[in-house]
Amino acid sequence: MSSLCWLICRRSRLFVVIRLDILLLASALDAIYNPTTPQWLRQIPAVETLRQIWVQQFYAPSDDGSVKWRSVKDMPPSTIAIHSPHDVEAHYSNKRSIDWVGYKVHMTEICDENSPRFITNVHTTLSTITDEQALEPIHSKLEQKDLLPDEHLVDGGYMSGEHLVDSFAKYDVAIVGPMRSDPSWQAQQGRGFDLSSFQIDWDNQVASCPQGHKSTQWKNRQDSKGKPLIQIRFLGSTCKVCPVRSLCTQAKKEPRSLTIRPKEQQLALQAQRQAQQTPDWKAIYDQRAGIESTHSQGIRRSALRRSRYIGLNKTRLMNILIACALNLVRLDAWLNGTPLAKTRESRFTQLRAQGA
Repeated sequence: MSSLCWLICRRSRLFVVIRLDILLLASALDAIYNPTTPQWLRQIPAVETLRQIWVQQFYAPSDDGSVKWRSVKDMPPSTIAIHSPHDVEAHYSNKRSIDWVGYKVHMTEICDENSPRFITNVHTTLSTITDEQALEPIHSKLEQKDLLPDEHLVDGGYMSGEHLVDSFAKYDVAIVGPMRSDPSWQAQQGRGFDLSSFQIDWDNQVASCPQGHKSTQWKNRQDSKGKPLIQIRFLGSTCKVCPVRSLCTQAKKEPRSLTIRPKEQQLALQAQRQAQQTPDWKAIYDQRAGIESTHSQGIRRSALRRSRYIGLNKTRLMNILIACALNLVRLDAWLNGTPLAKTRESRFTQLRAQGA
């Protein structure tokens, strides 16, 4: 009972302290931004940071002087929100099951058999920059160094129809990576008529369905990111009486519609999805497994996940120095004939293999 009472009292005191801190902070900001306060005081970086944190976390005091926390939905997005007063450029991000506040680093390395696996480029970005957004700057930097590869093996997050076309046209680089599968329910469930079941006549801007019916609308639009796409629509009266309607659409009344990318991108997408099912493609892409060990080596040897400095520019310099150190380690291993280490296996994996 005594422990429970102490916990309740402790929580009450914490609440009182937090409440007092909020009120003191509100009073301080009110004094700083008072018309009679010197203008230069508001221009101090720490004061501006404090103001931004206040705005994104709280509602301004109302007429009765009360201050309210913002709900999660009412807070600004991670791209502009300050998550650490010590480093205003370090933003919150998440990838699959990993959450962090900081930055992202993209490393490019050589994977030729007759060469050390030197890291040729380090690209550090804000954590809110997607992998897809990072690919073009990476190619630009490699071009400046005259280190562009013929084939660039990348993760699926870097892949898009736009990159497949633009990387080859601008840099003469073929990007190799797993393309995202068709997101339609027909393709995901493996039944019904997905996009591959339709014939596209690009010259006449007409699509034909598996039953031989032709589309009646072909409109050029843009997606949420402003990128071009094409929306195709079939005649409602035709789709309504179609005997295989349930295999084509789940809509109750609306006819079947298709959304595709411009011709070059769409054809590149289809070709990539077909190629990545072949043994030859998989053999080439297996070489990319080495880049995972590069991140592991950087983390174990040089604490790659912990920035020793504040700000994007200094963190970028730190990552470049880490890459240089890893290149020296790899050169030493290459000159001394040290073979590449095998992929580590957990004890459970080893036991399972022995049991099999």
